[in-house]
Amino acid sequence: MSGISKLIGENIRSHRRRKGLSQEQLALRAEINASYMGQVERGEKNPTIDVLAKIAAALQTPLEHIVNIDDSLPQAADGGSDYADKIALQLNGLTAREQEAVYKFVKQLVQFKDTK
Repeated sequence: MSGISKLIGENIRSHRRRKGLSQEQLALRAEINASYMGQVERGEKNPTIDVLAKIAAALQTPLEHIVNIDDSLPQAADGGSDYADKIALQLNGLTAREQEAVYKFVKQLVQFKDTK
């Protein structure tokens, strides 16, 4: 499957975990098969926009957060995702205030490393 399918699946997984739901619970709320839900999260299936809308509604998350793919993120030389991509995906769906707190924490870590 495409890299986009994997990124959307990771977005869904991230939102699901933040809500404290299992795949089965999310599938039940979205009225889709639990096995299919797992395949979507792993990027093995390309869900229709209707299915994505059901998942977003079940997560009480705007559809835009589920399908938000930032093409401006740098890619690793081998074409795979690097750690900046993974961090950006984790920030997806956080409030601006939460994102700012994470940024300040990371900045302090980098500054601490540079003092050693």
